[in-house]
Amino acid sequence: MNATTVLSLATLTISLTALVVSMRLTVRQLRLTSGGNHRPVVLDAFRETRSPAWFEAQEYVLTELARDHEPSGGHRGLPEPARARASTIGLFLDDLGKLVAHGMVDQDLVIGAYGTNIMRLWDALAPYVYAERAAHGLHFWIYFEDLAARTAATPPEVVYAALRLQSRPPRPRPTTLGPPG
Repeated sequence: MNATTVLSLATLTISLTALVVSMRLTVRQLRLTSGGNHRPVVLDAFRETRSPAWFEAQEYVLTELARDHEPSGGHRGLPEPARARASTIGLFLDDLGKLVAHGMVDQDLVIGAYGTNIMRLWDALAPYVYAERAAHGLHFWIYFEDLAARTAATPPEVVYAALRLQSRPPRPRPTTLGPPG
């Protein structure tokens, strides 16, 4: 191999490397830019799930709904305020599922934030959802179900591990106070 060929190969290698690096940086920048457009949606979601109405609805769905009402009537068969509480949970998680399914919000962000509760709430509401679908032939809360399935396939612990989240156990409390002053 002569010097001209070696020089040509080196130039080609450098050019290809620069192209790959440039493409990766462009893709990263596009992801960051599109993510910024959805930040208000994510922040609103976080705010919604910290409201007293959300906590009350979640507690009811998880602890009282099945005890108080048979699922055979579906969602529409629930009396008020049970239906309103179920809707608070189901509509929110169905909408959040839409955003995840269509790639508008990062799945790992949602699973990391809500994972365990997504599955618990789906399991509590699923009998009512399936009865609703059977009675009315709808794709009722299909995105909520998809979100629960995605969460079961990628549990929050997997998301936390991939992020390499760290822990800091509490420091031991001093048992005695030092001398004054």
